[in-house]
Amino acid sequence: MDTQKLRLIAFDMDNTVLADGAEITPRLQSILLRAMEQGIQVIPCTGRGRRQMPRTLEALPLLYTITSNGGLIRDEKQNQTIYSNLIDWQTTAGILHDLAAFGVFFCVHIDQAVYFECSEERYVREKYHIPDYMPVDLTENAEQLVRTRREGAEKIFLRTDDDILREEIRRSILEKYPVFCSSSSAHNLEFGVPGCSKGTALRWLCEHLGIKGSDVVAFGDGENDKEMLQFAGRGLAVANAQPACKEAADAVIGSCAGDGVAEYLEGGAKGTPCSL
Repeated sequence: MDTQKLRLIAFDMDNTVLADGAEITPRLQSILLRAMEQGIQVIPCTGRGRRQMPRTLEALPLLYTITSNGGLIRDEKQNQTIYSNLIDWQTTAGILHDLAAFGVFFCVHIDQAVYFECSEERYVREKYHIPDYMPVDLTENAEQLVRTRREGAEKIFLRTDDDILREEIRRSILEKYPVFCSSSSAHNLEFGVPGCSKGTALRWLCEHLGIKGSDVVAFGDGENDKEMLQFAGRGLAVANAQPACKEAADAVIGSCAGDGVAEYLEGGAKGTPCSL
C-alpha cells in the first residue's frame, strides 16, 4: 500500500484496540484524530451494538460506524442508519427460543441496542466490565420482545465455556435456520444473515464513499474480522488474534495490550505503509 493512497482506517474494537473492554489509549486517540484531520476516514468495525461505543471513540468526530458485525452502518453526522442487514424476526425468535432451551448466556442486537434478559444483568456487568455510563438494555424475555416488536435483529450472540456444547449449538442452529455463524473469541458464537460480515459492510461503505479497497488498512483479532481483513488493501491481525484471523491477514503486528495498532500507524513497525 502506498502511503499517499491511504484513505480509510478500519478497526475492530475488543481485543484489537480495546484491552479488557476498556477505552482506547490516549496515544491511539491522538493518532486517529490526526488521521481524520488529514482527510482519512476512521471507521470502527465492531461486533458491539452502536450503543456500546466507548467514550474515547465517541469523542472523535466519527462520520460513520459499522456495528453488530456489519449488521448496521450509521451516518453519525446525519444521525441515521444508511445500511442494515437483518435476520428476520421469525428466525430471530426461533433461535432465541432454542438458545434459552440450551441454557446458555445470550443477547440480541436490535436497532442499535443489545438486549439481555434481566436475570443476566449482574453477569453482564461483571463478565464484560461494562462501565456505569454505558447502557445495558434489559428485557424479561428476549424471544417475547422480538415476537412483540416484530423487528429483525442485527446479530444474535451467545457465550459458553463448554466447548462441546458450543459446537453442538453451532451445528444445531445452522442446520435449522438460514443464518451465518462466526465468533469474536474462543468462547462465543455470533449469528447473522448469510453474507453479512464486517467485510461486506465495509465494502458497501467504501463504494458509497468512492474509496477503493486497496486504499484501506484494517485491523482485527477475531474470526469475525476475516472478511474485513481480506477486503482491505492491507489487512493486519494483532499478535493476540485467533488463528483464523492471522491466516486471513497480510501480516501480524503488535498485540492489543501493547497498543499494536497505534505502533503500526505511527510507523513504529517494520514495513508499515503509513506514519501518522
